[in-house]
Amino acid sequence: MLNTFSASVLDKVRNHFPEINSLEEAEFYLKLLENEKSPESQAYYAAMLFMKSKYVKFPLTKYKYFKKGKSGLDQLIQDNKTNVEMRYLRFVSQNEMPNFLNYNSNIQEDFLVITKGIEKSDLNWDFKHKMLKNMLLVKNVTVDQTTQIKLLLNKL
Repeated sequence: MLNTFSASVLDKVRNHFPEINSLEEAEFYLKLLENEKSPESQAYYAAMLFMKSKYVKFPLTKYKYFKKGKSGLDQLIQDNKTNVEMRYLRFVSQNEMPNFLNYNSNIQEDFLVITKGIEKSDLNWDFKHKMLKNMLLVKNVTVDQTTQIKLLLNKL
């Protein structure tokens, strides 16, 4: 029974990421995820910390949540190097981060892991499409990346 509940929490968060539009939404999903143990749930928790940092008012508080999200997500990826979904979370996050945070060194690496692994991943077809479509919407996606993503969308 616990696994069913866990999956439903993860699915709920997956379905709303990255369309988090307020501090309240970010905090809601953080609360849902705080007791989840799966690596994917923990990765979304880290991504929600990025979202929270986007909406809090004070610069030091923003930076605190950013650093916590960054260290959490980077460690999870270090432990799960081929996990397409975690790489997707970091790809989206790094593309949306302000340049002065200098958190953009893994964009190409993550893109390659995603594009090489998404077809074989055990994620469902709808979610694979959602991930790829969300990748097209990030502000710093390149023309070459856009072309590759569109080719993958047609292939799936």
